[in-house]
Formats: sequence, structure tokens, C-alpha cells
Amino acid sequence: MSKLNNDILFLILEELSGDIKSLRSCLLVNKTWCEISVSILWRNPSGYFKRGSLNLIISHLSNETKEYLKSEGILSSVILRKKPLFNYVGFIRYLDLTQLEQLLELLLRNVKENKVSNIINEILELFINGNTRVTHLRIPSHFNRQIHLISGADHYFSGLKFLFCSTDDTNQNILEGLSKISKSIRKMELYVLTNNYTGIIKLIEAQKNLNQVWFCCQNQSIRESLEDSLRSRTEIVRHVKLFFN
Repeated sequence: MSKLNNDILFLILEELSGDIKSLRSCLLVNKTWCEISVSILWRNPSGYFKRGSLNLIISHLSNETKEYLKSEGILSSVILRKKPLFNYVGFIRYLDLTQLEQLLELLLRNVKENKVSNIINEILELFINGNTRVTHLRIPSHFNRQIHLISGADHYFSGLKFLFCSTDDTNQNILEGLSKISKSIRKMELYVLTNNYTGIIKLIEAQKNLNQVWFCCQNQSIRESLEDSLRSRTEIVRHVKLFFN
């Protein structure tokens, strides 16, 4: 079994993508099994993304940043010296900015605010690069980091298939920016928390393969505007769910 063709082995192990415990056992078989299992586990790490996983991401940061985190008692000397075995960030296809932001806020709670911003930006630049593409993206409300302007964003978000966003005034620029990059989104889930929805409209109208839209909105006039935008895409949008609070 250890000498199976890598492509066949990948297809076999991919059947375990929902079984984290079994995939972790596969890490111990040999180098090939380990490499393939890691790539599957890290494709969508949100289900088990904890401090240990965050440490692996931090291990990819610049030496200057790691030294600073060590001086603040956040990063141990072991992690500082340890080189990552894999490019873990490069395997990620599901980017959950909600969860990432929460973990970073907890980890960096005692760090100066200006330093926190710099560290988070450096971590985002690790994710968003010209070498990989993300397929699933979750954006929280009040998220104002202009991820669409990071170098490599044009490539990174070009293959986006699913978007979840709690939309407010702070992230409309992001959605508008994504409308120029991500044109093949198939499914959107939107919580509309603002009267400013220009970014949402532009993102919907830019799509070529949009099939499902789910949105929750309190404001009737906004709902009507979004419905009008969706009606203009009836040739591709097949499923729409509206929730009113």
C-alpha cells in the first residue's frame, strides 16, 4: 500500500476528508502518506483550528516578528527555532477570517495595538499570495482589512466558489474589490447589516456562475434592491432564500 501511485492514494485518502481522526493516523504511515494527509487536513482547518494550528502558521512569519512575539512571551523558543515541515498555509482552500480574527485577538490580547495590526497584516499576506487559490471565504462584520489590495489577491481570490459575509459599512469596499477579481462564485450567504450595499450589488452583478443566494435582511428597501439585482441574473441564479428579521 505504501507504494501506491500518489494520485490514487490521494483519491483514497480524500474519502477520509471528514474523518480527522483517521487522517491523523495516516500521518504516521510514511512520508508520502503524511504529505498527502497534511494537504487534505489543511485544506479546511476551521473545524479543528486551535492554538497549535495557529503556532504552525506563526512559524512561517518573519524572524523579526517571531522574535518580537517571543519577547512578549507569546511564542516559545521551541517554536521560534522550529522550521515548519510543510507550507501549511499553501494547502488552505477554506479561509475563515472570522475564526482567524478571533484566535489572533485572543493570542495577541496583551500586544500593543499598532503591533497587532502589523502582525495580522503579515499573516494575511502569508495566506494571500500569487501561488495558491482559495475556494471558500468567510468575512465577519466590522472586518476592514483591505484583503483585495494585498499583492497576489488577483490570483488568490480568482477561483472563489463560496462566500459568506456579514456585510456592514466597513466591508463594502472589500466586496466591491472582490467583484473585480472573483467572477465565478456559485453560492453566497449574506447577512445584510447596513444601509450601504453597493459592494453587494456589484459583487452579485459580476458573477458568471452564481447559482444559489441566501440573504438575511431587515430593511425592506434593501431587500427590494437586492431582489432586483438577482432578477437580472435569473438565467444563472436558480435558488434564492430570503430571511427577514
